[in-house]
Formats: sequence, structure tokens, C-alpha cells
Amino acid sequence: METSIVIHDEQVKAVLARLAAKVSDMSPAMHEIGQYYERRVLENFSAESDPEGRPWPKLSAVTLGLGLGKPKRLKKSGYLSKKGKQYLTNKKMLVERGDLRRTIHYQAGRDQVVIGAGGEIKYAAIHQFGGLAGRGRKTRIPARPYLAVNEGSGMRLAEKDRQRIIEIVEKHIAKAAG
Repeated sequence: METSIVIHDEQVKAVLARLAAKVSDMSPAMHEIGQYYERRVLENFSAESDPEGRPWPKLSAVTLGLGLGKPKRLKKSGYLSKKGKQYLTNKKMLVERGDLRRTIHYQAGRDQVVIGAGGEIKYAAIHQFGGLAGRGRKTRIPARPYLAVNEGSGMRLAEKDRQRIIEIVEKHIAKAAG
């Protein structure tokens, strides 16, 4: 059963029309959401966890070993050098040179905000969703969600982020109604 209400009060109609006009351009809210969520994504990189705070899967021994192959990280004897120990101690996931992290950005419009990694980072999706990579697609890369929480073939916001975005939108609507 559907219920509808028809308002015949011209004054109320005028107020609603003004509110609709004011909220038709939500650019300020979209910019605030973009700034908030961009900061949250960068926090995920620092914490090495998904948006809900679950730690990313650890790096494999093979991945760590690839980094040890760089000059001066191993002694001639095969033992770790001081640089090798520093590398293993300080190695951050998803940050080899920082390219992926550096390309995280948002674009805000009147009624939407798009947040993600720059298109030039070809490996962004494999880190977000996981999957097979490398020569012959034989290496399994585990998902390390940094943008949102993976859910099936899509993504969803963590509850903390969802609540904050709703607060931002409500604040901007209240300001417009003011």
C-alpha cells in the first residue's frame, strides 16, 4: 500500500522549493566527503589494514626475498646485512616506492564524489581485490583492501565511514535549510 501526501500550503511549498534548490548542488559536501575519505584511505596504508581495521595478509617470503636481492642487503656469506635487517624491519605493505599511495585522490562534483587510485597504476585493482598475477598469472596475490571493504564482486563502506559520510551530508542539508 502506498501513501502520498499533497501539500496545498504555498508557504511550505516555497520553503521546500528553496531547500531543493540549495541542495541541488552538493559540491561542498562532496568535497568534504572526498577529503575525509582520502585521509581514511591513507590511514589504511599506514595501519596496513582494511577500512574496518582488519590487518592485511602478511607479505610472503618470496616477496620479502625479492627485496633482499637488492645491492648491499645481503652479505657475501648469505646473511642479512645491516641494510637487509632495516629493509625487513621497515618494509611496508603496498609501498615499494609509494606510487600507489601517492595517486590516491578524489574528484568531487555537484552530486557525487569519486575516490580511487590514479589510472596509471596498473596494479591498483590486484591489491584491492586480490587475484592471480605475474608471468602466466601463476602467483596468487591476496586482497589487501585499502579503498573500501570487498564484498563479492563489489565493495561496501566500513560502518565508521558510512556513518561519517551521512553526518557530513546531514550537516550540509541542515546548513542549506537554515
